[in-house]
Amino acid sequence: MGQISVEPGMSAGGHRRFSLEFRVEFLRAWDGCVERGAKTRLLREYGLDRNTVYAWVRARDNGELEQSQQRVASRSDVGQMRAELARLRAENETLRRKTAQAEAATEILGKAFELLEGITTSSGNDTLIWPHRDGPIWPRV
Repeated sequence: MGQISVEPGMSAGGHRRFSLEFRVEFLRAWDGCVERGAKTRLLREYGLDRNTVYAWVRARDNGELEQSQQRVASRSDVGQMRAELARLRAENETLRRKTAQAEAATEILGKAFELLEGITTSSGNDTLIWPHRDGPIWPRV
């Protein structure tokens, strides 16, 4: 199958399925067959029936193939948008968790600061010298 780069797929029942890309490429090759017997060789090479190909040709000539291409393109755009939406929702949830953690840490640090401030002011005139490598140092009286 050298001329067509898209391979036919398989259905759940084991039947071959021909994607729109395969049909378009096959019809290009079909139209390029000008030698005697070239179309028959092409049919044999891909194991296709002439009536199947004639149906594809009729669909192309009636514009149905082009409409299908537009539907596939719009579906792929929708799929890309849905994937982007899912990615953004996951990122949003991650950022919400990080924000909640940062707010909790800020609250804890604020309470710790108030506690230390309360300790230093309640001790009266004594001044706590902080930090020191050996721990807090109280001035001698």
